[in-house]
Amino acid sequence: MNPSEFKKLWMTNDSERWVEFPIDQVEKSNLNKKTKEFLKIGFPEDAAPFLGFGLRSHDWEFNTIQGYYEYEDLDDKAKDYWIFGSDNSGNPICIDSSDNDKLVLLDHEQGFEFMKNMNKNVSELASSLLLFRGFIEKINNEFGEDGFFESMFTKTHLTKLENEFKELNPNYYLESSFWETEIENLRAEIE
Repeated sequence: MNPSEFKKLWMTNDSERWVEFPIDQVEKSNLNKKTKEFLKIGFPEDAAPFLGFGLRSHDWEFNTIQGYYEYEDLDDKAKDYWIFGSDNSGNPICIDSSDNDKLVLLDHEQGFEFMKNMNKNVSELASSLLLFRGFIEKINNEFGEDGFFESMFTKTHLTKLENEFKELNPNYYLESSFWETEIENLRAEIE
């Protein structure tokens, strides 16, 4: 998926908020060309499951963990983690420039230690966000506007979602463990 396709598929109504990353700051990074193109086109400001993208809480500066935080005891790897967004607990979603721009989630309460992989690249993250949003929309269309939040989905729905993630990346449970955890959390809600 390319960045323009993603934006077109995501921006289905006027209430969606979109954020673009500062072109000059993105260009100065050591990220690959495909990642830079995605960042310049942008990402949704908010996306399920409780994710936020952009630089609002980082003084609008596109920076690494090491470049933004001035802690003396940061792991040397912090220079490779470009801040991209955060989860609902304030843990940063980062692009790991030392590992082909893989998306990772770091623990902000444990010195930005690695928590889990999100996706193998930004394009796969975009597709994952669309899959998850499509799942929520399907459940709400089937069971009413609060169907998803009331956990009206079934094991069959979750198996279908899991299979869609496997189609996107057959190794998603290893390379995108964030999404496997999300599906398991949903499964726990109905068991």
